[in-house]
Amino acid sequence: MVNRDMSKVLAICIDSMSLDYIRPHLDRLPAFRSLLETGAYSRLQTSAAPLTASIWASFATGEQPGAHGHYYPFQWDPDRMDFARTAAARWRSRVGFEPFWYGLAREGVKTIAFDPGTPYVLPGARHTEIVNWSYQSTGAVSTTDPALLAGLRRRFGRRPIGKEVPVPKTLAHSRRMRDDLIAAIEAKANAALWLMEREDWRLFLTGFYEVHRAGHNLLVVDGDYGSEADPDALLAVYEAQDRALSRLLDKAESADTTTIVFSMHGMVPNWSQEHFTGRIIKRLNEVWNLAKGGAPRPPKSENLMSRLREKIPPQVQFTLAYMLGEHVQDWVVNRAITGGLDWAKTPAFRLASGGEGYIRLNIKGREREGYLEPGEVAGYVSWLKERLAEIKVADTGAPFFRELIDVAAVMPGERSRYLPDYVIVYAPQEPVSAITSPAIGRLEAHLGTGRGGNHAPDAFMIVTGPGKSSPSRERVADICDMRRFIETLLLSNAAGAPQRAATLADA
Repeated sequence: MVNRDMSKVLAICIDSMSLDYIRPHLDRLPAFRSLLETGAYSRLQTSAAPLTASIWASFATGEQPGAHGHYYPFQWDPDRMDFARTAAARWRSRVGFEPFWYGLAREGVKTIAFDPGTPYVLPGARHTEIVNWSYQSTGAVSTTDPALLAGLRRRFGRRPIGKEVPVPKTLAHSRRMRDDLIAAIEAKANAALWLMEREDWRLFLTGFYEVHRAGHNLLVVDGDYGSEADPDALLAVYEAQDRALSRLLDKAESADTTTIVFSMHGMVPNWSQEHFTGRIIKRLNEVWNLAKGGAPRPPKSENLMSRLREKIPPQVQFTLAYMLGEHVQDWVVNRAITGGLDWAKTPAFRLASGGEGYIRLNIKGREREGYLEPGEVAGYVSWLKERLAEIKVADTGAPFFRELIDVAAVMPGERSRYLPDYVIVYAPQEPVSAITSPAIGRLEAHLGTGRGGNHAPDAFMIVTGPGKSSPSRERVADICDMRRFIETLLLSNAAGAPQRAATLADA
């Protein structure tokens, strides 16, 4: 039942915003300074540890990844033995879910959801929603109202944030990116204000993703793995975000409006070792097969697509990505990861990720072309962990491996089978260039994404307005709890609000 006091909630996610970066610059970020001075701040647990891209599904459902099954926009399909976007039809029946704001709309809460980081709009929605208009990851836009989307595009552009290609950027390219992101923030703010004025609402939910992209590419680091960027480039994007935030808060300011400014993960200097993960697993697969008495693997041509991605100049890759579109990009990534794999000799393989060491086991009865017998899994995992622990940073002898996280153990649930089986957590705090162990020998590689920054499991929310003093705010300890908090503010029977998010099978 709708809360008849007509309270309103403005929820603004600033994706991957880092408070550790904001705090030293508060003199140049007045909106953030005011929020921190007057709002109720909470640091939150997040499913970004260990699955960084699971956050929007966790927020939207109020559940952990084991329940909703999302870990990345481009997920492994064990039936097809390839990767596909979670917006694809084949995934909707497996890991589809209904975000909580759909239920609020059915209860009579007038809702606008503008670029939430969910994969698609569901049919039959009773609210206004636009998904993937200007979002960090590429993908098709969808909406409840095609005419509204057409009008928004005429006024504010088709996709202001553009695309990101993870290659090193020159200083000139970084400066263009900075300026484009500042313009994209203004476009998103203008579009959000237009939507807020266009129709009545009681819940307005929106996301900004420009700080996310800027953190990846414009964070200046000491190592040689980042892109060239001016020292104040990232701050300039934060300043633009601060101005946009001020405009939205001013527009929504009223005695009955609760504002929630939040981020579900943060950004720190890049710690990724993804340039080694696939190579380590390939070498260890060969060692495992030999130990089982298999014949030495005959010489095989290298993964051509992977080699091409290493050799083609970054600017050429960037241009090709813009020209060829997402379907070709998806094919390229599939070939780069799975090309050249012999599934009959592949006990484990890496998954596509944002830099994390995601590992999938090739288990018979689960994967279409499975290799490991179920009874072999425990022994293989124990052996894998021992071999990983032997790896050292070459020339220094420092540990390279820190931990092997059993995802199903920490994220249990009926959909955990769609998640990575393990996450390799590496010890170095920045990318290294050479590693060695008795099993893999010496491997040399360089992180070639141009990303000086990468995700960190730092989530928070800041609440102002009447919700600041709500007892339910104090019960928000995790990003999954935010759903309950928003429902409590908007529904008079919040104690009876649904505990479990609806899946597509329920809807």
